[in-house]
Amino acid sequence: MEQTKPSLFRTIVGMMINPAGALRGAFSNKWYLSAGVSALAFCLFFVQTGLDLYKTGQKEMDFVLISAGAGVAYGLVMIPLLGAVMWLILKAARTDKSLMQAISAFCLSYSGALIYGLLGIVFSLALGWKTSVAFGVTGVLWAIGPMMFTIRELTGGKNALSVPLATAVGAAVLISWSIFGNL
Repeated sequence: MEQTKPSLFRTIVGMMINPAGALRGAFSNKWYLSAGVSALAFCLFFVQTGLDLYKTGQKEMDFVLISAGAGVAYGLVMIPLLGAVMWLILKAARTDKSLMQAISAFCLSYSGALIYGLLGIVFSLALGWKTSVAFGVTGVLWAIGPMMFTIRELTGGKNALSVPLATAVGAAVLISWSIFGNL
């Protein structure tokens, strides 16, 4: 019986519900699709931030567009870079996974942020809510769970590294977002 790879949509939803199964299926050479997930997730998150600041009169509409571009760049550059840094750290813990597998898994950890980002944009545009904290931050926090599993998977089940490293990455993402919002 031929085994087929799950679609990108199933991988994204699966990452929220069952990160173990999704990551085992996601370890592939198609890291660029995973980077697309994080790029879109952060685009939506940063656009929510821009819209919130625009609605309160703190920024102009051009900041919303700049936010979209900054979010795409963040998801395409910073998240894979964080994945590569984590891979280097985990290499010392004797991971047998490749750099591309680590990058793919770290990017896919933000699948929940993508779903929350979509919902946040809908609520922001349809109801006029300020959603960057309620939906955007929640999505980033949701990513910590799959990231802990990713680190555990990359280290062959070593739990001691997964919680502190995932927490550090989550904190770094939220701090950098906060700095962006205060520019």
